[in-house]
Amino acid sequence: MNTCISINSIALGKLLKRYKFPSKGKQEIIKEAQKKYSTRSGLNRLARKIMFKESKITKNK
Repeated sequence: MNTCISINSIALGKLLKRYKFPSKGKQEIIKEAQKKYSTRSGLNRLARKIMFKESKITKNK
């Protein structure tokens, strides 16, 4: 998995520790964090969205 040092490195590290993402979710978060205009609140919003999608999928199984 390629990760680069960016402005959002600290926020990204905190998010990855806080939430247990599937591998696809981690890739989405990392890709978004590498964008220059992404913010910490935007990353948190995306993280909650991914976790909500995962919870709906696991409930349906």
